[in-house]
Amino acid sequence: MKNLGTMDRLLRVILAEICILVAFFWVTLEWQIPLYLIAGVMLLQAATATCSIYNLLGWNRCQIVRRKDKNLMTAFVVVALLLAAVGSYASAVMTKNIFLEDLGIVNESYNQALHSLDLGGRDNVAMHYKELESAFAVFSKKYSKYKPLTIKFDGNFTIEMNNISAAISGSREDILQGNLTRGQEELNKAGPDMQKMRDR
Repeated sequence: MKNLGTMDRLLRVILAEICILVAFFWVTLEWQIPLYLIAGVMLLQAATATCSIYNLLGWNRCQIVRRKDKNLMTAFVVVALLLAAVGSYASAVMTKNIFLEDLGIVNESYNQALHSLDLGGRDNVAMHYKELESAFAVFSKKYSKYKPLTIKFDGNFTIEMNNISAAISGSREDILQGNLTRGQEELNKAGPDMQKMRDR
């Protein structure tokens, strides 16, 4: 039995859109599936005009807003379309900027490590190298689970991450043991992949 009015159905469509936007742009995989399921349930309720919770509570809002109210329907369609367009664009831009800011932290640590290698001084080099290791570990942990749109469909991202990780870990022993020339040569291998990431 139908028990949802026009307002209830349209609000469910908008809430479903918000869930889809959040799932697609902002959260990790373990949160995406529940959000998509919630969106699916809301869209199903909107399409069938039926809510099982309303049935249990004995509510029926079909007559609160008449279905013939075309002005209300038009207004909500416009709002829904605007939400989809503006929400998608804003989310894509904002998540890309966050990604580039996080990458900037790694890149700054990388440049400091290279600069310290140019200057020499084993203790100073070791300190900057450990800062780079830490920064990259944080970045790697975050973006191994979370894929913003800028890297979501980019098959090269994983390759670039592996190359950078190999260069950092490959230079570790030489740098910490004071073989700075060999350490610098190995660490320099991360440069091209760092640049590719910054060019996104």
